[in-house]
Amino acid sequence: MSVTQKFLFRHAASSILTIAFMSATAAHAQAPVQAPAEKPDADSIIVTGQTETNGLNLTPRETPQSVTSLDSLRMQEQGLTDISEVMEQIVGIQSNRSSALGTDGTNYTARGVAIENYLVDGVARPNNIYGFTEDTADMIAYDRIEVIRGSAGMMTGTGQPSAAINMIRKRPGTQLQASVAAQLGSWDMKRIEGDIGGALTSDGHIRARVAGAWQDNDTFIDREHAKRHALYGVIEADLSPDTLLTAGVEYQNFRNKGASRGGVPLYFTDGTETDFARSTNGGADWSDFSRKSVNIFASLKHDFDPNWHLQIDAEHKSGSYDESIGYFFGTAIDKDTGLGGTLYSTRWASDLTLNAVYANLRGSFDLLGQEQHVALTVSHTRFDDDQTPYPGWWNGGDYMRSVNALEFFKTGNISKPDLTATGDGAGNRIETTAASGVARLKPVAPLSVIVGGRVTWWKQDSYARTGSGPKVWTSVTDEKGVFMPYAGIVLDFTKTLSAYVSYASVFDPQTERTVDGATLPPLEGNTYEAGLKAELFDGRLSATAAVFRMKQDNYALADGPGIFAPDGSAAYHAVAGMKSSGFELEVNGEILPGWRVAGGFANARSEDQDGVRQLPQIAKNSFKMFTAYRLPGKLSGLTIGGNVRWQDKTTADGTGPNGETYTQDSLAIVDLLASYRFSDHLSLAVHVDNIFDKTYYSGVYIGSARYGSPRAFTVTLRGTL
Repeated sequence: MSVTQKFLFRHAASSILTIAFMSATAAHAQAPVQAPAEKPDADSIIVTGQTETNGLNLTPRETPQSVTSLDSLRMQEQGLTDISEVMEQIVGIQSNRSSALGTDGTNYTARGVAIENYLVDGVARPNNIYGFTEDTADMIAYDRIEVIRGSAGMMTGTGQPSAAINMIRKRPGTQLQASVAAQLGSWDMKRIEGDIGGALTSDGHIRARVAGAWQDNDTFIDREHAKRHALYGVIEADLSPDTLLTAGVEYQNFRNKGASRGGVPLYFTDGTETDFARSTNGGADWSDFSRKSVNIFASLKHDFDPNWHLQIDAEHKSGSYDESIGYFFGTAIDKDTGLGGTLYSTRWASDLTLNAVYANLRGSFDLLGQEQHVALTVSHTRFDDDQTPYPGWWNGGDYMRSVNALEFFKTGNISKPDLTATGDGAGNRIETTAASGVARLKPVAPLSVIVGGRVTWWKQDSYARTGSGPKVWTSVTDEKGVFMPYAGIVLDFTKTLSAYVSYASVFDPQTERTVDGATLPPLEGNTYEAGLKAELFDGRLSATAAVFRMKQDNYALADGPGIFAPDGSAAYHAVAGMKSSGFELEVNGEILPGWRVAGGFANARSEDQDGVRQLPQIAKNSFKMFTAYRLPGKLSGLTIGGNVRWQDKTTADGTGPNGETYTQDSLAIVDLLASYRFSDHLSLAVHVDNIFDKTYYSGVYIGSARYGSPRAFTVTLRGTL
């Protein structure tokens, strides 16, 4: 065992023993006094402790993987309004935001590997087609975000073994509940949102919910201006005591004008580090990034009896993106003349379509004196994108021109090249069919054995069209009957403490191409995880300690800047033996009446087969902790709290003009909040983010970087029915 492995397992083992001791102590301690029940907010009509990780409806403690759930009540309390803000709060997720929101420069990693798996109500989004991810989604439509770390092949069929982000939509309750909120904040931020739901009939058999949000804001970056609109509606009908029909529609519209796909250079040509103002914008004033989508979904649930349940889900998503891109890129510029950088220009636009059908049958039966659970899931999805090609930097000339950075950064004023469509066409189609089966068997009461597997058929084709001619299709990937096994064991030591181990395989078709134009073979590998899960203080506080190890083959590694495949995309090569290992510690719940905490520590290191660390711009160690305390007695209307996000140092190797390595020291960002409930129907909240106004880079890409947000204020007035 290497020194690194010994370090990881020694600290994880220590933490596991600590949790075991806390659990045993809590089991013998006198039960604490329960806090008075609070009236539920309209943003959290239904909150469930179940999670869908493998087709079975299990609690997080019953699941042999690390699971984090962040519900709409916490989103409201922390003022989290879009998915990027939520991701910043999840233990073990590290962001590398090297460009503006809405571009392809907002990236997240977990366990040392990029996150690609997004799901909505369990319906997976493709990670191989640009524009399908939900990384600009407004949270007004969602009740909670579930994050399952590790391999999610049983959920998605494909994807990196990092984490799966499952976004669970809101549902209506039987009681009429409503809320409206108005928010003002730094950089002329204005937001209005509303949410109303309840029964439409006197017997409560038909229920509905409607929610919407409008937001308009500048950012701390000069000339950058963002707008977002979201509207959501859902209706539920009890067709019989055993059958539930759900149908709804979700609309999302995001636009970011004047934004940059890049950041600012890290170095001057003499090897000294730059020190631009945090408001510096490397985007042209005509840059424009927009995304729209409409999702229509339906679900039919039927209970055959108390033990057997069938659910069928269908979804149709139509969307588009249109991005006029003009951004500065340069690894080093002359500090006197401002020369040394290039303005890259193009336009990307596409129409997107998703059609999906999922069916899940699950049930239980008695055997060996224990209740045994089984589930069968079948699915079919089809994803299409139809692109409108435009000229771009790969054509050279006016689309790739030298600029004076010191002058350009001031105004972003530069002529827009001819971005008329070429008249040609291009696109992709992915069709995937899968069937999975899983069983949770209990040979004896304290022991659960989960075994299962998923068989996936994955086919991706792309087409090109010249002028008004026909589409010429070519096969990119055609994988038939790929089997991905899954296994886990959960052992309940006591009513409050469990241990688990799990294994899952990795399969992820890739679209990256080599310098010769060949498509890389699918990513393959294995993941292993072990840990402890505890429920403390009568279940009001949960704690998890986990260790993991992953290995991947055919990992796509970029050849380097300026090296392209024949189609103009960045060139990659496949690497064998990529490894990642580490541990995670997490707590979530109430430690004292009215005092809640959520957060933890994560360690992850990714390296190649020679032991060379990969992604050094992502911190190896990170810590996140949110806490809120509702004061007792006459001050019970006041809640105070805050959040801290810490990470250790990061580096960007060889980014300087003479091969210098840029290092960002460890940093801690502290946010504070205070809210006061004047009555059951009116409250006021104040949030201060980055209260110490820490200057740092939120992401680094090659030799450029984007600053993180300075100190920011928001004030929210909320009324509830």
